[in-house]
Amino acid sequence: MKYILYFFLAYFAFQFIFRLVVPLFLAGRTLRKGFRQMKEQMEQQVRQQGGFSNAPAEQPSGSSFTSSKSGNTTKSRKEDYLDFEEIKEE
Repeated sequence: MKYILYFFLAYFAFQFIFRLVVPLFLAGRTLRKGFRQMKEQMEQQVRQQGGFSNAPAEQPSGSSFTSSKSGNTTKSRKEDYLDFEEIKEE
């Protein structure tokens, strides 16, 4: 009776490993390889188009950046609106 129980336990462990664990491992490895290839292709395209710089682009400091940004948006908003007159129907 013990041997039958051990046999079923080994059978279910074998099924679990080869039907779930191994395919997940292989899929993960395939995805990582695909992402790596995509990243290399993108970096190659960037190098071909205009050079690739590891240095971050210079950005203005936080406080002056937000104040100048908000000033520009208010100007553009005022310019975007057109004056119109409502026509009253009688």
